[in-house]
Amino acid sequence: MRSSSSKGNSKLKLLKSAGIYAAAICLIAPMATQDSSRADAQQKRFDREQTMLMNLKNGVGSTGFHIIESNRRAKDIVRDLGKAMFQLQEVDKAYSKSRGKPDSRSMDGTKLKLVNAQNTAQKLSDELWDTFQDLKKSINTTLVLDEVDNK
Repeated sequence: MRSSSSKGNSKLKLLKSAGIYAAAICLIAPMATQDSSRADAQQKRFDREQTMLMNLKNGVGSTGFHIIESNRRAKDIVRDLGKAMFQLQEVDKAYSKSRGKPDSRSMDGTKLKLVNAQNTAQKLSDELWDTFQDLKKSINTTLVLDEVDNK
């Protein structure tokens, strides 16, 4: 009985070691291709101006960063103006009702200005997003054309 148990254990050990070996190959093989792609990238060096161009869209303080931050703020403005609009409507409705004139609205001028401000902020947000997309496209196009010109 012990001999069959020891055979089972040796088969289990063999199976475990084969599994570990297979897992190691699966982990090492992609690393080898990554190393060769890194070597290719290291051979291809960008000059200072190309690097500056690529950095326009990435990183804190870059053009892309400022555009995205401005877009975020514009979206916050749109949201906040929506909240202000709702609050204004509810207070105006409650005030008019308390005075016995439920159809009268004394804040319509302010409401109109809020609607216009909200629309303007939404247009700004959309324009900033388009600007960022255009920046990325322009950078990529410029680098590709520069590469083609250098060959």
